[in-house]
Amino acid sequence: MELFKRIMAFVVIAAVGLALAACSRDITRVEQVAAGPQACFECHTDTSTFLVAAVQQWEHSKHASGETTYETGTSCAGCHTSEGFLARVAGTAVTSPENPTAIGCFTCHAPHTNGDFRLRWTAVATLESGVSFDLKAGNTCVACHHARRDVTTYIKPAPATTTLSTRFGPHHGPQGDLLIGSNGYEYDGYTYEQTNHRSATTDGCLDCHMRVATGIVTGGHSFNMEWDEGAEPILNTGACAKCHGALDDFDYGSTQTDVDGLVADLQARLVTAGLLSASGTPLEVATSADSAGAVWNLVLVKEDRSHGIHNPQYVRGLLQSSIEYISGSRPQNGTVARVQQAMRGARNRQ
Repeated sequence: MELFKRIMAFVVIAAVGLALAACSRDITRVEQVAAGPQACFECHTDTSTFLVAAVQQWEHSKHASGETTYETGTSCAGCHTSEGFLARVAGTAVTSPENPTAIGCFTCHAPHTNGDFRLRWTAVATLESGVSFDLKAGNTCVACHHARRDVTTYIKPAPATTTLSTRFGPHHGPQGDLLIGSNGYEYDGYTYEQTNHRSATTDGCLDCHMRVATGIVTGGHSFNMEWDEGAEPILNTGACAKCHGALDDFDYGSTQTDVDGLVADLQARLVTAGLLSASGTPLEVATSADSAGAVWNLVLVKEDRSHGIHNPQYVRGLLQSSIEYISGSRPQNGTVARVQQAMRGARNRQ
């Protein structure tokens, strides 16, 4: 028995020796080197003020503290919160975030992921109407700054009626639609012209709204064209100089004055027609497509908030054709002369 135990022990030792002989026992030493503060200076320096200025400009923007910041409903969060917009970029479902953050630096940029300041959003701007136009970097803006409704399906064609409400219209922010010159209610027999701001710019919105920063309140990452804190307004008219020369205000060729006059004229006629309240809010009434279209055009232009600057010719056409319809005459083929005459009449009625 003792001999048998010794033989078995020898067999076990021999087996272990053969197993170890078949294994590689090379040891690789891995040293973990933590990235120190010096890694930051691959991108940042202590003499560059670019990022500081960008943050301070952003703090004066509507993105940082606008009235609709932190709208967290599932239909709102995709544009009003950083978390919602990032979900849209990733192509995932937009949910209502528990701790929403404002649209900020890392909403639009991903420098630590991409290694540069490229924009996250790369899709060509496409409107609810299906119309698209490549605004390059400006596509990021139009991802949110466009109407949420397609006028051709939102307003029911005759003989059906469309019911107005206090929330009737494109639902805010239709700047992209008007810049591209689309999604207005266009009457049969009227020619709608375009101003070429969309094609005269390389990056659409950004060519004007980020151009020629004045300190931290206009241009740059404030995106403001005007800043007014009770003193004399600061206007970013330098953004217009490349094409229009030096300007004192944005009323180039009386554009804003004329558009404001047409807006006032159309609104007064719609109140008289029983489609708007005295304050200009759509009433809850059912009406024809062409009447609803006039209300749509008014709301579209007012919510654009540029007073016609984004696309003066298209805006004038929408307002003038609506006035012609609501006043009882079917719109006919429009010309620049007739539009100019109508605008002068609108100013005289103010």
